[in-house]
Amino acid sequence: MQPAPRPFSSAPRLAHLDGLRAVAAGYVVMFHAVLGFTGSELTGPWRALRRVFAFGHEAVAIFIVLSGYCLMLPAARSHPARLTSTTGDFLRRRALRILPPYFAALAISILLIAKLGVLQSHSGTTWDDSLPGVALGPIAAHALLIHNWFPAWGYQLNGPLWSVATEWQIYFFFPLLLLPLWRRLGPLATLASAAILGYAPLLLAPASAKVAIPWYLLLFVFGMVAASVGFSPAETHGRLRRLHWGPLCAGLWALCAALGLLAAPLWFRWKPVTDALVGLATATLLVHLSAQARSSDTRRPFLLGLLESRALVALGHFSYSLYLIHLPVVALCFFGLERLGWAKGPLTLALLVVGGSASLLVAYAFHLGVERPLMSRRDSLQRSPVRP
Repeated sequence: MQPAPRPFSSAPRLAHLDGLRAVAAGYVVMFHAVLGFTGSELTGPWRALRRVFAFGHEAVAIFIVLSGYCLMLPAARSHPARLTSTTGDFLRRRALRILPPYFAALAISILLIAKLGVLQSHSGTTWDDSLPGVALGPIAAHALLIHNWFPAWGYQLNGPLWSVATEWQIYFFFPLLLLPLWRRLGPLATLASAAILGYAPLLLAPASAKVAIPWYLLLFVFGMVAASVGFSPAETHGRLRRLHWGPLCAGLWALCAALGLLAAPLWFRWKPVTDALVGLATATLLVHLSAQARSSDTRRPFLLGLLESRALVALGHFSYSLYLIHLPVVALCFFGLERLGWAKGPLTLALLVVGGSASLLVAYAFHLGVERPLMSRRDSLQRSPVRP
């Protein structure tokens, strides 16, 4: 027998969302530390590191589903679903949340490339994608947050910033298209529209689409659906809540793991399909975890308890800063460690430890100096039970 859920009106803070952010951001750092710098040269048992940390792109997909979930939560608690503010206020809060840290990270990246010679030369690593970087075209495209649509500039200056541009563009779809469609035609029509809009650029501009990843729009809507299933007072969503989400979630993640590990060439070749599968698995996980979080039972299942742990929740609070700033930090650590002349296996392990630790320290300082003051200002404008 399942424990009784708390009433919706209690609007619990879903701490596990911060924990999930922390896991995704930390994994992206390890992905770049391994695959970005030494992964292709690992041999013998060290190749296991490459297999384990090969799914950084999938971690970004989790972020997008989380974004749709968190932004839909306030709307999902009303019926029909609607914004709790005007479209202008929504976009202003989103801009205040993500743009100042983004521009600060962009400025730091430009400064580091311009001033440090070690970051200006090609090294055969993922950092090469950041170069030459200090030129009018990529800087202007990054300033306008459209660099994700230019294959030559998409990863320059600081590779992970491509996804910030994609998410920023999705924010405009949310109040102007997705929510109106949701109210008038329902979730299925919204999912279908997001799929059409997200995958059409693969036919119209395939080179640009492979950098911009416009099908993340569909994953964002997966997050919206998960929030509605978990918290909407609508009768249909109430019936969906009674499904066995745990086994469904476990089955989808098992399928992702099996395909990613046993059929890796196909998995990475068909990103538009595999991203959707990861997005669907993440959405079912969010429904399952949120049902457990709302339970009146004080005993926490293992995964929920782990994601709600103090360490992961604390890391989740500055996971955005970690995502923005980690790549140049890891690159500098790599160029320093490389001079020791170690074999690739020990070098990779050292980069995981040193680069990961340095990224955490620098990201926390960045969070304190840039991100947290702006979060406090935004939260003073409007309190929310969860932090998107």
